[in-house]
Amino acid sequence: MSNTNSQSVKAQIIDNVLVAMTYYLSSDVLEMLERVLTRNLVDVVVERINTLPMEMKDSIDNQNGYILQLFLYKKKKLADGTKYGYISAVKRLVTLVYKPLTNMEESDIYYYLDWYENRNVPLNGRKNQARTINNERRFLSAFFTWMRKEKLIGSNPVEAIEPLKVAKKPIDYFTPEEMASLKDGCETLRERAVIEVLRSTGARVGEVVGITIDLIDWETGDVMILGEKGNRYRTLYLDPDAIHHFRKYLNSRTDNNPAIFVSSRQPYQALSTCAIRGIVKDVAQRAGITSRAYPHKMRKTLGMELKNKGVDIGTIQEIMGHADSKVTSLYYAQSTPDTLRVVRNKAA
Repeated sequence: MSNTNSQSVKAQIIDNVLVAMTYYLSSDVLEMLERVLTRNLVDVVVERINTLPMEMKDSIDNQNGYILQLFLYKKKKLADGTKYGYISAVKRLVTLVYKPLTNMEESDIYYYLDWYENRNVPLNGRKNQARTINNERRFLSAFFTWMRKEKLIGSNPVEAIEPLKVAKKPIDYFTPEEMASLKDGCETLRERAVIEVLRSTGARVGEVVGITIDLIDWETGDVMILGEKGNRYRTLYLDPDAIHHFRKYLNSRTDNNPAIFVSSRQPYQALSTCAIRGIVKDVAQRAGITSRAYPHKMRKTLGMELKNKGVDIGTIQEIMGHADSKVTSLYYAQSTPDTLRVVRNKAA
């Protein structure tokens, strides 16, 4: 038996043990167990009998459940929202196409994506947009790529399916007038602090809820965080207005929670991303803003403000925390209608 095959079987044994113990051990203990197993199997030669353990071959549900549990362990460092997107897409797939994930074919993915495009038609008569379908395809492709790398399958059945073409929409951001209305619409110190922190930092909502008070440099307004995407450190910035309103909110608190935002009642738990979204939505409704209002729109607003002030794409990329400059260019290379109008008037 080749050394490569032996190593593959060892990895399978380790995976089987880790998945079986997931329900009984903490993440830290599981990592320690993985290291111990790896060290103790170094000099052991093993041969493969079954691709998956026998108990996993009893049913489609068990086999797919095993793979999903293994994915959650192996990808435990992924952001919760990302993991949820992957797992939800895969669960929808195996519900519609009831077969083992290891046997999925390109035709199954075509069938599923066609269903996904039309899934809401019976409810509201509307098809899912191309961007939504592409996101679902991306989740599935990432999952099957992981399966291929884990040698659970030989090839990714999604790879040959091209993404749908998406019409490029104008970027969705708050106008200066809407931003002023949002500030006026705040009724509590916490609401105003949330709006100001989102506005000033342009951070993802998941990054904001992860900020603790000790990370803030009150002299400079700098906030060093580990980015939600790309797993890279970057510095956020709280401008004087944001610091002023956050200090007022902080001084009003009577708790000892280190989180940047907490619930208004005991036990003063850190606010979740859903809670932040709810605050932005409530303030916008109160302010009479009719366009969609959500935390990520603050992020887009900062990007457009920087672009309109002549900041180069590279600097915008660094501030926004984009790992790929193509993402920055896609969103912030275009001009706003106001900018184009000024140029046209000058040329007239």
